[in-house]
Amino acid sequence: MIFLRSPYNYDTDEASQDSGLVCPEETLTKQAFKEQADINSIVNTFMKTGVMPDTVNMPRYGDFAEALDYHTALNLVMQAEDAFMELPATLRARFENDAGQLLAFLEDDANRAEAEALGLVQAQVIEPAAEPTEGT
Repeated sequence: MIFLRSPYNYDTDEASQDSGLVCPEETLTKQAFKEQADINSIVNTFMKTGVMPDTVNMPRYGDFAEALDYHTALNLVMQAEDAFMELPATLRARFENDAGQLLAFLEDDANRAEAEALGLVQAQVIEPAAEPTEGT
């Protein structure tokens, strides 16, 4: 049997209550900032004072032609993570199993001696200066 809806046999309010979204949790949005976030209020303030709000961040421009694309950058991160996971467990534990801490450690030149002791970098070989030859 076909049901044909009409204002006389279908309660739109009841259908809305049955199928509507119900969010019983307390909202995390702070209503105290409602006025400050309202675009109409921001424009009205600007029209009166001629001054933009302090929190407006100006756009930044730059030449990013040499920047990596997302896929390449993600592959580099995955390769670094794989290389970190190949290190011995005790060494990974030294950096709390965080590849970022290892990278920060290696970037600091003050940690060079410890990095050499851990076997993370090769020891620097300082070649002796050439002896002056006689007669020059």
